Amino acid sequence: MTLKFQLVKDNKIIYEMPLEMNDSTKTRINEELEILEREIGRVRAIHEMLSSETRIRMLSSIIRNMDVRFSEFMNQLDANQKIVNENLERLRNLHLVNRREKNPREVHYSASRLGFGSFLAMVAIRRVMDELETE
Repeated sequence: MTLKFQLVKDNKIIYEMPLEMNDSTKTRINEELEILEREIGRVRAIHEMLSSETRIRMLSSIIRNMDVRFSEFMNQLDANQKIVNENLERLRNLHLVNRREKNPREVHYSASRLGFGSFLAMVAIRRVMDELETE
């Protein structure tokens, strides 16, 4: 069975990569590795986000609820203000969440377009792992 990753925009495939080494050419793999190495900072930043269970849970909560107040994070995560604030700042610095202040005591967070897409990519990675592990 051939498994491949596709990125589709407006019903047009804009990126496609086989997920089996035997189905890829060495040239294609090297091209992708060169791009990856040039953009290593972006890749590291996304992996940093994925390396924290707290940040994954926060982004998941934002996407599930569409909008989350700062105080709700403290309750959901059973975490103190400092931990919630530091993790939200990291997510904001990665442009994954948007901050909206209704008043000084009511700050809301929502997923950015990049945050939503990154979260779905993480879900897709999990599905790919499931498929590759079952073969």
